Amino acid sequence: MTLKNPDKQNTSYHHGNLKQALVDAYLQLLHEFPVEKISLRKLASHVGVAATAVYNHFPDKMALVVAVKLECLGHFTRYLESHAPDTLEPEVRIRVLGQSYYRYSIEHAQYFERIFQEQVPDEYFTPELINCVMSAEKALRSAVLALLQKNNLPVNQYNEALGTYACWSMAHGITALASKHMNHTACASGRWPEEFLLHNQTSVNNSFEAMTEILIQGILVSARNHTD
Repeated sequence: MTLKNPDKQNTSYHHGNLKQALVDAYLQLLHEFPVEKISLRKLASHVGVAATAVYNHFPDKMALVVAVKLECLGHFTRYLESHAPDTLEPEVRIRVLGQSYYRYSIEHAQYFERIFQEQVPDEYFTPELINCVMSAEKALRSAVLALLQKNNLPVNQYNEALGTYACWSMAHGITALASKHMNHTACASGRWPEEFLLHNQTSVNNSFEAMTEILIQGILVSARNHTD
């Protein structure tokens, strides 16, 4: 499934995959309206079909939100995989995955927001959605697994999960702080060095290299202590 360019102008729907066209239109409308203002009827009008045609594919708005989340998660996973191939050494791959996570939030902010800002009720969690979420987790987990194996440490569910959790938390934490300019405030106050400003590629590299070193040492120590 190819993610369409959300910046291109929409034209009335004539033929093809209406379900995909509705997902693309939803992403386009987010440039003009907040989420709560995009109704299924507004979406139908934007695409140029009757409202009943929309309900044939999505019985309610949350079903559409899930389809959009699936689209964005797929794009996110492909981005991480393409920027951090499994041929890299695990320490390097963990750092590059973190950097790619951060870069994605900037380069594809609209998709990133759809992944993390819209909550899906339990009753809308389908096997497809769960598998898609776990696909995004897979790259991080495989890097942690390679790190454990490289250091001859116990490979078990706890060590893999904790390592993955830590890697994801680092990447998302740095991204969240930067999105709210908290790191800018800390650097401007003089409490943090300028290299944590994330204002250019060198700063991004230095920040993630320092944080990854701490993260990896923590993962290794924990794995040595957890042998079950």
